[in-house]
Amino acid sequence: TQYSFLYQCQKKAKEFTDQCLKPAVEDFVYSSLGPNIIDEMLTCEEFSTRMSFQYSLLKDLLSKKNHKDYLRYSSSYESYVKERIHQQIKERFSSSSATFEFEDRHLQSSISSINDAIKKAKTGNSDNLKKFVEDICKELGDKLVISQDALGAFMILNKADPEPFAHWLTESVKDMKETLREKFKKTAFAEKLKHVHMKPQNELFTRVIGCGKQCPFCKVPCDAGGNKHTQHFASLHRPQGLGTWRWTSTNKLTTDICSSLVDSDKRFRCDAANNKSHPYKSYRDIYPDWDICPDVSLQASDYWKYVMATYNEDFAEAYDAEPADIPETWKQITDQQAEASLKESFSIK
Repeated sequence: TQYSFLYQCQKKAKEFTDQCLKPAVEDFVYSSLGPNIIDEMLTCEEFSTRMSFQYSLLKDLLSKKNHKDYLRYSSSYESYVKERIHQQIKERFSSSSATFEFEDRHLQSSISSINDAIKKAKTGNSDNLKKFVEDICKELGDKLVISQDALGAFMILNKADPEPFAHWLTESVKDMKETLREKFKKTAFAEKLKHVHMKPQNELFTRVIGCGKQCPFCKVPCDAGGNKHTQHFASLHRPQGLGTWRWTSTNKLTTDICSSLVDSDKRFRCDAANNKSHPYKSYRDIYPDWDICPDVSLQASDYWKYVMATYNEDFAEAYDAEPADIPETWKQITDQQAEASLKESFSIK
């Protein structure tokens, strides 16, 4: 009967929308959301430059007053920083409405593409539904990726007429738009992040950290931006005890910094040197990728002196070493002085 035929067309249109179009639209919206999140984060002051990011990272560590955070920062630098960026993204977008305008924009553009594809397929005078649907999918092309499995299942036993199908499809797409709008409104941001194709924290890490390589001695991150450099360097090194180094004779963590050690007659042992004693002056035999400027006059910043003095016992315990012999002057440094030194290091007014 005519009624059951029309009902069949309506049912098929809904089926095509739910099984083929809807997952493709959701996928498109989420894949477009990643770059939006990154662009939004890059407008924040601390993501504006590498220096401002490093400054905020170290200032945050100082305010947390927790040696475990410093340990993670030193020993698992990349994962610590990515986790922190991930946390900042979640805070920035904690209200779901923050991403809603992005989602709505991508949803509108998907729906427009679908409606245009339906109109174009109608002008193609397809006499069977299979050809009509294929024309729609072809028109949507690269923008919406429709699952071939879902499409295959939909095509089986499909005898509906393209014209009423097109009418009901347009109606179904309207309903889908409202359903998805509601879904995006209600879905928590943390849940949305799981579906975003490009992990924003990884992309932001590359932008604000550069190569992420650390000095083999003191664990200071390389100052060179991007990944295109062959030599790693840092303008200011840290007490080596922060990077687990200790004196062989006493097992005490060392307070010396790399710049003065590579200008001395002292020696080091490590796995990379087959545990043999090696002169600091020839450190490049072992670590050819690092360029450490020899300078006996350089000292660690007050920030790292404060950190080393404050958490000396904790670092020693974590690294299975004896606590360092901390100079008396280091013990006098306050956290305000440490923060002032941090500002100076990063030229923050």
